[in-house]
Amino acid sequence: MEEKNAHSQGFGYRFIGILVAVSLISAIIGGVISAYITPNVRSSVPEATPSDRQIHPADGQKQVIKAGDLVSPATAVANRLKPSVVNISVNQGPRDAIHSGLVGGVGSGVIYRDDGYIITNNHVISGAREVFVTIGTDEIKARLVAADPETDLAVLKVDKKGLNAAEFGSTKSLQVGEPAIAIGSPFGFEYTVTSGIISALNRTVTIPDEETGGNITFTNLIQTDAAINPGNSGGVLSDATGKVIGINTLIISSSGAYEGVGFAIPVETVRSVADQLIEKGKASHPYMGIYGRDARDIVAADSSAPIKKGAVIVEVVPGSPAAKAGLRKEDIITAVDNTSIEDMDDLIAEVRQREVGDSIKITYFRNGKEHKVDLTLTEKPRQ
Repeated sequence: MEEKNAHSQGFGYRFIGILVAVSLISAIIGGVISAYITPNVRSSVPEATPSDRQIHPADGQKQVIKAGDLVSPATAVANRLKPSVVNISVNQGPRDAIHSGLVGGVGSGVIYRDDGYIITNNHVISGAREVFVTIGTDEIKARLVAADPETDLAVLKVDKKGLNAAEFGSTKSLQVGEPAIAIGSPFGFEYTVTSGIISALNRTVTIPDEETGGNITFTNLIQTDAAINPGNSGGVLSDATGKVIGINTLIISSSGAYEGVGFAIPVETVRSVADQLIEKGKASHPYMGIYGRDARDIVAADSSAPIKKGAVIVEVVPGSPAAKAGLRKEDIITAVDNTSIEDMDDLIAEVRQREVGDSIKITYFRNGKEHKVDLTLTEKPRQ
């Protein structure tokens, strides 16, 4: 009996010893894993590194925003551009012979130069007797430097220096889907910020021209879904860095208010036209000298028409570059240089991209036969 108990006790001691040994081995393996494997796993996940961004709040002082402060692009852009965006109000004269009150309107603008030059839309100030610009809390009377209905741009001047001019960027590398932030005064609510994306590029839009009673075509527009409403006209469209990439100009809407399709004039056009308005009092535009319509209109009326696309000349202006090149009514233009022309909007867009004095090669069809002719663009006459 004693031998059996001794044997049992010996087995118990051996079992406990095995447990202790296993525990020690497990602890050693765990230490190895912690020391060598875990750091390697962690090193495969990028560590958050400090990333400071500088923005420009209303007081003009640079403010350092830490990455951990969760500042959205729209917030940073709003702080940076707010000092450069202005509200514009206009008086357009008496309502009628009985009431002495003035017809008023509101719009937006952006400070172009620190010596008082401000860019807005032509349609914001068109017909105005007086124009007032609100910069911060100051309302200042402005004078019209010059306007360009062709691009719907105008330049105003206020007698104040040291203004916060906006930084203008570029659309050269702009891509559909990038963030877009609009700032302006919709319905008179100053410094309203809306955000969205770049919906499309190089849009051509034709709308009725109230001044002439005809139509006016805008080319190379930026399309955005950032909310734009009446009063936003002349305000800025910015990229995520706070650089101006366009001037908001129009919307497509059945209600007259935001429906998700707005357009801005690209910054390259804005700067070119603004500089010309300031330096020369006018902007020059290349001119071909025709009126036309889409070839598809003819196809719709006559399915046997030989040409299914292009721009059909309806009228050639006497003495114009087109007349001198020998183009005639009913010629169908199908290409400019090596670019195919699908419709009249395409032709307008191609001509707008050239400079006064440029020579272009026109491909056209007359009586079913293809012809080519060189044409030199001149400056468009002022209407």
